[in-house]
Amino acid sequence: MDKAILYKYFNNEATEAEVDVLFAWIEAAPRNRQEFIQLKTAWALTSEAQMDASLLKNQRPQLKPKQSRTKIWRYAAVFLVLLGGALTWYASRSAFEPKTENAIVLEVSQDDSYTLEKEQPVLITAANGMQVAEATAQQITYEKDADSTQILPQRITVPYGKTYKVLLADGSQVYLNAGSTLEFPNVFTGATREVRLTGEGFFDVAKNPQKPFQVHTGPLTVAVLGTRFNVKAYAESGFIETALEEGAVGLHQNKKLKSGMVLIPGELASYNRNTQEFTKKAGNIEQEIAWIYGELLLDNTPCTEILKRLERHYNVKIHNHYPQLAQQSFSGTVKLDLGIEQLLQVLQLDTDFVYEIHGQHITLTKPNTNH
Repeated sequence: MDKAILYKYFNNEATEAEVDVLFAWIEAAPRNRQEFIQLKTAWALTSEAQMDASLLKNQRPQLKPKQSRTKIWRYAAVFLVLLGGALTWYASRSAFEPKTENAIVLEVSQDDSYTLEKEQPVLITAANGMQVAEATAQQITYEKDADSTQILPQRITVPYGKTYKVLLADGSQVYLNAGSTLEFPNVFTGATREVRLTGEGFFDVAKNPQKPFQVHTGPLTVAVLGTRFNVKAYAESGFIETALEEGAVGLHQNKKLKSGMVLIPGELASYNRNTQEFTKKAGNIEQEIAWIYGELLLDNTPCTEILKRLERHYNVKIHNHYPQLAQQSFSGTVKLDLGIEQLLQVLQLDTDFVYEIHGQHITLTKPNTNH
C-alpha cells in the first residue's frame, strides 16, 4: 500500500481517487483490513497527543524558529518514517505500573532531608528553624531575600521516572530531568553563582553581569551571565553535551581555563571525557529541550539512544535482544505521557518487534514470522 496515501487519508487530505485505492486494498484481504485498523488506532493515539502538545505552545517560553524538516515531522506527529515495514501486533502486554517508592529528595545541609512528594506547598526549614524554601511535588522555590549570612548547601536528587523544577534564590530556573542531581547554596554570595550538575538540566539563568553563573559537571564548567541552555552529563555517558538556545556560554575544562569554546544560539557542544576534546556543531535546540515540555522529539535518532531516554523517563530497564532494532533510527514527536506501552506500539510502526513487560523490565525480541 502506498504509504503516502495512508498518511493523507489519516490527515483528511486524500482525494476521492486515493480513497478508492485505499479501500480497494483494505477489502482485498483480511490481513490488510486488520493492519489498517491497527494503524488507524495508533494514529488516533498519537494525533491526540499532538493536539495536547499544540495547546501547550502558548504556555512555552519563546523558542527559536524550527528548521523546515522539524516542522514536517511536527505535523506528521509520530507516523515515524511513514510506516516503513510490515506490522504485526501480537506482543505480550502485561499491565505496566510505574514505581512509586523512588521519590525526589532534598538534602538541606548534612542534617536535614525532605521527600518532595506533596501537592500542597510545604515550608522547608533548616535545623535552626530558618525558612529556606517552599516546595511541592513539582517544584521548589527558594527565598529571594534570604539571610546571606546563613549559607546552607542544598542537594536535590531526581530519580528515574520523574522531573523537577528548581527556582533558585537569584531568580534563575533549573529544570532537572530524570536521574539527575543538582547541588547549590540556598543563597548566592561572593563573586559568582555556582551550581553542580549530574545528569541533565535546562537552565534559564537570571541576568546579572556582576555575578557570573557557573555550572560544574564532572571535568567541565559552563560559564554564563544570563542565558538559556541545556546541559546533559549523565555519569554513564562518555560525553558531556551543552545546547544553547539564547545568550552565550563559555565552556572550559576545570584545570584548563584557557582551553574551551564559546557557543552562540543554535549551537551544540560535545566534550569527550576520554580524549578531553571539544567539538561544536549547529544543533536542533528544540529537539534537545523537548523533554522540558514532556515531549520526545526525534530526528533520525538512533534506537539505542531512544531506549536510554525511555529507561530514564519511565524508570524501567529495557533489554533489547533484537540486533536489527538497535540499528534503526526514528523521527517524529510524541508526548511522553502516552505511557511506555503506547510508545512501544508507535515504534512498531516503523520496525516490527515483540515486547514483553514484566514489572520494571521490558524485553524486546525479534518478531515471530510464523504468525
